[in-house]
Amino acid sequence: MALAIALALFGCTSRQPNSTSDKAVKPKGPAPEFELENVAGGKLKAADLKGKVSIIDFWATWCEPCIAEIPKFNQLHEEYPNVQVIGITVMSPHEDIKPKVKEVGMKYTVLVGNDDVADGFGGLIGFPTTFVVTKDWKIYKKYLGALPNKQDRIKKDIEALLAADEHAD
Repeated sequence: MALAIALALFGCTSRQPNSTSDKAVKPKGPAPEFELENVAGGKLKAADLKGKVSIIDFWATWCEPCIAEIPKFNQLHEEYPNVQVIGITVMSPHEDIKPKVKEVGMKYTVLVGNDDVADGFGGLIGFPTTFVVTKDWKIYKKYLGALPNKQDRIKKDIEALLAADEHAD
C-alpha cells in the first residue's frame, strides 16, 4: 500500500525526488530534433512542432501515475487549442501502445519514443516526465513525477509563454 501511494505521488521512478524543492527544474538549451511514429498514423518531426508552445509528456503504458495524468492533459489540449500537447511513449511494448491510447481516451497526439529522443531531452529518471517547450523549440521547464499541482503550474507556464509571445508581436 505504501508503495502504491508513493508511486501515485511521485511517479514511476527509480529514485525519490528531492522533496525540499517545490519548483520545476528549469533546463537550458534546445529541445532535440526527432522524427517519431504517430500512433494515429504517419510520422511527426520536431520541426512540425516549432511555432507553437508544446507540452511534451514522456509516459509508459504500465505507469499508473502517467495514466492518472491523462485526463489533465486532455483538459489542457482542449483548453489551449494554440498549444500542442504531445505524449511520447517510452519503455512500452509497441503492440501495447495504440490499444492503451484508445483504452484511456488520449485526445492528444501520441508518439512512439526511443532512447535517442529521451536522451535528447536530457534523459529520464522516471515517469511521468513532462517538458514545457517554447515556440522556438527551447526547453522552458521540466516536471518530474506526478506532482499534486502540476497542471496548475503548467497552465501558468503556458500563460507566461503565450503572454511573452503576444508582447513580442
